[in-house]
Amino acid sequence: MKRYENKNVVITGAAQGIGQATAKRIAEEGGSVALIDIKGLEKTQKMVEDLGGKAFSFECDVTDGVKVKETVDAAAEALGGFDTLFHIAGILRTYHTHEMTFEQYHSIMNINMHGTFYVNQAALPHLLKNKYSSITNMASTAAIGSHPWMSAYAASKGAVVSFTRALYIEYVKQGLRANSVVGGGIATSLHSDFKAPPGGDLKLLAGAMPFVGFAKPEKIASVFAFLGSDDARFINGTEIRADGGALS
Repeated sequence: MKRYENKNVVITGAAQGIGQATAKRIAEEGGSVALIDIKGLEKTQKMVEDLGGKAFSFECDVTDGVKVKETVDAAAEALGGFDTLFHIAGILRTYHTHEMTFEQYHSIMNINMHGTFYVNQAALPHLLKNKYSSITNMASTAAIGSHPWMSAYAASKGAVVSFTRALYIEYVKQGLRANSVVGGGIATSLHSDFKAPPGGDLKLLAGAMPFVGFAKPEKIASVFAFLGSDDARFINGTEIRADGGALS
């Protein structure tokens, strides 16, 4: 498939995991990409270029709203405009809620919730220049399921789901589609960082584990590639759950 020929895509969290796999998938389908992450984009850029794709790399902390706007504007200039945003950057941390510090809570919220707002807001003026455009944000099964030790993470990803639905209805008449991917059970560094806090009973996680095993990032990249493409033109303002059936 070459669904992204003559299309320009901005991808956050592109240094590894789902973001990196998505950049590779878009390059395979003929698209040009602007890669955004806090550091470590060299490998992803080389992967894209080895596939014959065009890539531009930008280091940015998504919790810095001013820097985010400067970076997204620079990405738009480098690409000559863009019509698709995949916002994948995020963080997962687990704590007993009664022991979580304010700093730990705000760190999760700043990256997952505020970062989503900053990136999406900065991208909107560029996206709305197109007749049709698309945003796909990375959410989590924690937003709609019951996961222990993840109260802040669940709240932040629940905010992503609600925020994305609000974008859809606000801008649908201007040709924008906005959806989120509710992912779970994905073998990435974000999930490998997971560990139960001291005294946590791992049996409480049984309902969040896919029976079919953990998915590689490429499986979720295919969902992003679909949602950003014209194949998904009639999908808007919703969440696509990609969790191997864990919440079924």
